[in-house]
Amino acid sequence: MAWLKRIRLRILGKLARLLIEGIVACNKVTIEGRDGLRDLDQGTTPLIYIFWHRHILFVIHRFRNCGARPLISLSSDGDRVAAVAAEYGMNPIRGSSSRGGARAFMEMARSIREEKAQVLITADGPKGPARRVKEGAVQLAAKTGAWVVPISWAATRAKVLEKSWDRFLVPLPFGRIRFVYGTPLRIPPELSASELERETNLLSARLDALQERADNEPA
Repeated sequence: MAWLKRIRLRILGKLARLLIEGIVACNKVTIEGRDGLRDLDQGTTPLIYIFWHRHILFVIHRFRNCGARPLISLSSDGDRVAAVAAEYGMNPIRGSSSRGGARAFMEMARSIREEKAQVLITADGPKGPARRVKEGAVQLAAKTGAWVVPISWAATRAKVLEKSWDRFLVPLPFGRIRFVYGTPLRIPPELSASELERETNLLSARLDALQERADNEPA
């Protein structure tokens, strides 16, 4: 029954928030790279934050209660992630390249243009391949003119879910979490096929470099 599923997801969202809050509270958290956003008026300038799928958990915590609009798939796993995001005050946009993608793309574009929303996109999600940027994120930035901000994080104590396609990352208590903002960039409008491929590869390289920075310089 639909109503029973909604109740279960709501309970799941609340329990997940309690767990995430408890874990984060037991870590020392440092935030770096926000200086690069100072010249952008975040109240009127639309921003697309892009990150690898394995980092969803702490990204949701980082953008809590700001009305951010994460792109989340229409799968059953996506239902659970969306429930957690909603519990954190977010307004998810549902869809992916395999299902509901066109509608989700238009909704993101509308949110960026009309609401100046902060949109969160897993660059390689929801099914991978891992750490390969999907062209849709680049096309959205080109179409809307929004600034793209790569983000990443690392933890000194974390559990890697080895059997997941993205090697999903879960921070553990009593460590340090380092969250890093990359340099904002703009994507040129009306990209040719070769330009789209170039910008996609460039964004992948930027995310990998940002991840290496987070991993190699622990908080």
